[in-house]
Amino acid sequence: MSAKTLITIKSKLYSPKLNISGLLLIVIDKENSRFIGVNGVFISGDNLKNARTNVSPVDFIEAVTIASQQYAVQKEYFDITRNYLLQKIDQKNIKILLNNIENNPIAAVNEVQRIIKTALNIDIIDVYSEFDSISNAEYNEIIITQKIDSLTLSQEVEIAAQYYNNDKQLTEESIKKSKQDIGITIVYFNSSQFSGISFCFINCATRKMLYCFCWVDDSSVVQSEVKSGDALYDLFSRIVKAAERTNRFTPVQHEIQSNLWKIDIDALIHAIEHEASGLASQLFASLLQQFKDIQVRAELHRIDVIKFHMLYNPSQFDKKEIKEQGDSTFDKKLVAVDLVLSPTSGKKVSQLQKGDFIYVLIDTSTPYGYDVAKTLNLIIDNKNTPIEAEVYSVNYNKKKGYTLFIKITESLYGKATEEQDIKVKMKLSTNVDEEETSSKVSLIIGLIAGLIVIAILLFILLT
Repeated sequence: MSAKTLITIKSKLYSPKLNISGLLLIVIDKENSRFIGVNGVFISGDNLKNARTNVSPVDFIEAVTIASQQYAVQKEYFDITRNYLLQKIDQKNIKILLNNIENNPIAAVNEVQRIIKTALNIDIIDVYSEFDSISNAEYNEIIITQKIDSLTLSQEVEIAAQYYNNDKQLTEESIKKSKQDIGITIVYFNSSQFSGISFCFINCATRKMLYCFCWVDDSSVVQSEVKSGDALYDLFSRIVKAAERTNRFTPVQHEIQSNLWKIDIDALIHAIEHEASGLASQLFASLLQQFKDIQVRAELHRIDVIKFHMLYNPSQFDKKEIKEQGDSTFDKKLVAVDLVLSPTSGKKVSQLQKGDFIYVLIDTSTPYGYDVAKTLNLIIDNKNTPIEAEVYSVNYNKKKGYTLFIKITESLYGKATEEQDIKVKMKLSTNVDEEETSSKVSLIIGLIAGLIVIAILLFILLT
């Protein structure tokens, strides 16, 4: 199956009647026939009516970002169109659109125009669309571009400081100068018995190995997983998942990964900085000499620290099962969340019970989290907004504090950790409302009854 499982619709539009022009990028998951992203910008005037659409989706979204900064944005019209696409176009119509994109592009162009006309409730609007296919990795790059554009310098420093020994001055300098401090080394190795791939990430500024992932298996299995033309992120995510599987070479995998950490870091950084892949291959080969007839080849890449964090941060590949004493183990999609605090009227974490409804914020510091928040329509005016969710379990550990699993949807759960027993914002339940109303009614009835008794006593005394 092709890695390019997403379809993009790149549209430009112009309406003299509304005095707007705009760019619209629609991303469709063709396997599941659903919209997974609607991005764009509508502006006053006709400056975008001649914009190019025969560009890559990444370049198209960059044009959206630039237009958002240069022109008077008409956010209302974009929001109307986006909400219509996400809420009114059902799976049946998406399947029809996908079929036309593949077999009858002219009909697909006309269908997109009809949808936008209906969304904006207007008879005449010029809409021109082109179609493209992209991989999940390329879509992640789009999400990352949007996310980075929305970050302030202080937010970027906060995210990246952990990779610079929490030296915020060094971190800020790297970000301001757009330094590509993170070296990515892909090591391919083959022998008569097995094959494997490893990813090693090195901070060339602090001269430290950050992470190293390794996968070893039968050569035929490895060849079936690795596809020609794979994007770097696609390959990495596939290797991380494959490395979790147990096979007869798992002990070898662990031994190789342990050896990779022993690399001469200064020599490797020299190879990265001079794009000397041959030298890097020799350095890694010297660590694996105990394996007979092994052949080693290294590829070298560089990336800035913010993109590294958002694409390759290992936490986004943490898909551990949710466990609770007394419950069976089950596997759900998991996203990191932060608890919304309410110091005055909230409920302590230690007092939370399964079934309680609280408010959480999706952690949008990774592409996965940002994509989840966008899908749930939680990104409003480039700000992340809370969502109501149900407590699934609360566990306490003396060293780690509280770990909470939160049910967001039937198939999506959130995980939050809190060191302190803080108060969190609760949903005011219907029962609480009823109890408060009942209490108020009882109080009023009591007051009336008391007044009646007093009136009777006064009447007796006065007569």
